[in-house]
Amino acid sequence: MKTKDWNDWYLFATVAQLGSFTRAAERLDVPKSSVSVAVARLEKRLGQRLLERSTRRLRLTEAGTQLLREIGPLFEQLEDVADGMTAQGDEPRGLLRIAAPYEFGMQQLGDVVCDLLARYPQLEVEVDVIARQVDPLAEGYDVTFAITAEALPDSGRIAKRVFTVERGLFASPALVRRLGLPAGVSGLSDWPLIAAMTESSWGFQTPGGERRIVNLNPRLRTPNAGLRLQAVIAGLGASMIANSFCEAEVRAGRLLRLLPEHTPDPLKIYGFMPARRLTPAKTRVFMDALEAWLGPR
Repeated sequence: MKTKDWNDWYLFATVAQLGSFTRAAERLDVPKSSVSVAVARLEKRLGQRLLERSTRRLRLTEAGTQLLREIGPLFEQLEDVADGMTAQGDEPRGLLRIAAPYEFGMQQLGDVVCDLLARYPQLEVEVDVIARQVDPLAEGYDVTFAITAEALPDSGRIAKRVFTVERGLFASPALVRRLGLPAGVSGLSDWPLIAAMTESSWGFQTPGGERRIVNLNPRLRTPNAGLRLQAVIAGLGASMIANSFCEAEVRAGRLLRLLPEHTPDPLKIYGFMPARRLTPAKTRVFMDALEAWLGPR
């Protein structure tokens, strides 16, 4: 009995989900030419164009969209089964692709990644530095991280809060001497401020348990906490930064904490993974190790 070869179908589904021949080839560890030939062969077999190709992007045709809707969940279920069987009798292996903001990748992930690589010799890890929130499925990552002090947007992805980072409001002594201490949260409206790209406001809890908000119109916006810290030390404005990131500068007298009796909203760190019934062993081991390293939340 002749069996059907599903490789071309699987390669098409991977290209369609990732939106790129290149990313599909990297994910599957095959030549890009092989992926392109497989999709063309499937289109010829079906007598329909599945992808509209251009130099800038790929777009699914109506037939391609319908086909992906039908076969995508089937291949995802097969991958779940394979991952589940691997997890039962083998150690994590293969390539784990992670995307994280610079500060989180530099300060939190390094020790965890090095420990996993030492424990699991068949595991490989790539860590990309990003300044935006990305969809792990569309861009071929196993885990992506986002840091926010605001509500998490609705998403079809699996979202898991990993950690909270306590923050403070900091300014240079020179700026405080020039402007005086702010008279409560409302007094910050007259201050030059420095903020992250995604921040539209800062929230505080007063000593009496009330919530106060200051809307932001900052002099400088950047996702890089190191640059924000540098600007604060230079006296260009006040900024909300992780306490741990500022400890040395406070001890050295280069920074002062403003409104210390108020509690700023903490940053929340979320890990996103493609929505699948089973989490692959390599991803599960990484997330478990990260949670253990970060400690109780």
